[in-house]
Amino acid sequence: MKMRLLIIAALGLLLAACNRQEPPTPKTDLDRLQGTWNLVSAMQDGKALPEDKVKQTMIVFKGDTFRFPGSAEYATSKAGTIKLDEKKTPKEMDAISTEKEVMLGIYALEENGYKVCFAPAGKPRPTELTSTPGSGYILQSWERQKKQ
Repeated sequence: MKMRLLIIAALGLLLAACNRQEPPTPKTDLDRLQGTWNLVSAMQDGKALPEDKVKQTMIVFKGDTFRFPGSAEYATSKAGTIKLDEKKTPKEMDAISTEKEVMLGIYALEENGYKVCFAPAGKPRPTELTSTPGSGYILQSWERQKKQ
């Protein structure tokens, strides 16, 4: 009798382990961007932005919206929406502020982060993830915020 109970318990545990599913893999780049990100480095017009300002900057993506909950001194805008085209090469990201100002950019997703390069409003989209003097481009590297 004890042996039967042990076998039934073992089968139950085995079935439970087999039914445990991994969380779904994000299907789109927009899915992968969801959550909170910390700015790691930034350049504007070929000049590195001050490290103390960089460390204070974070962005939150929820659906197709973004917001900067703290300092947004070097942000495209304090809040707005994003539009991605991951089929283009390089991949394209448009940031549309709540005031309807549009900044054209490109991006690249990495293992635990992403890079983005935006042109100033009204200027053509960058073609490379770089910010050189005179370009006006804003180049940023972001890292997913670690769970606390």
